[in-house]
Amino acid sequence: MKKNYLFVTIGLVSAITLSACGGGEDTNASDKNNDTEQETTENAEKGSASDESESEVNVEEETDGDWEYQVGDTNEDGSLRLLARNDTSETIETASISLDFPQVTVAEVVEWPADLADYYDFEPTGVIQIDVEVLNSSEETINFYIGQATITTSTGEQLEPDFLSSDHIGGEFIGSVNKSGSVRYMLESSDPNEIEWVRVLVDAPHDENFESVGDDIDVQIDF
Repeated sequence: MKKNYLFVTIGLVSAITLSACGGGEDTNASDKNNDTEQETTENAEKGSASDESESEVNVEEETDGDWEYQVGDTNEDGSLRLLARNDTSETIETASISLDFPQVTVAEVVEWPADLADYYDFEPTGVIQIDVEVLNSSEETINFYIGQATITTSTGEQLEPDFLSSDHIGGEFIGSVNKSGSVRYMLESSDPNEIEWVRVLVDAPHDENFESVGDDIDVQIDF
């Protein structure tokens, strides 16, 4: 099972989440055998009608994919609505750093929780989340600050990460290690429904002597 959080607020104040799950739970051999025998009996009784029904279920599962929440869905408390998702980005490599974006999402704020008024001096129109996976293939210590990436949007906003709701992804990679997490950005003025792309900009990785060892990251994610 894989799980992503569209938006997790600070501390114990509140939690607004949209998750994604794939696959299923393991079962033991006895359960599987019993299920198989039962399914065989039912299919024999239902005949061609059962085959047709099974075909329809398979089509539905293929359409839904691995994501529990689809575009247009709201989270459990109705605070956010998922507007767009991109999970097809290719791996980016610079020096010994490999960077993946398993999921980039745009959500609109349906109702901003009153609990957050003390922590923000504005009410965002939407939330952009970038899920990241970073691998350092070198045995040397490399500094790469994906958690401080700047983004720009097709609607004309330039945004810095919202550190209160983002995961802490330390910039120091001591040897061959990997890190993952979610970086979140609060839209301040533009309509999230109008976002067509997000541009992600990250400074090049550097070594312990603060010398650049790769190229800056500048990639556009389309929706």
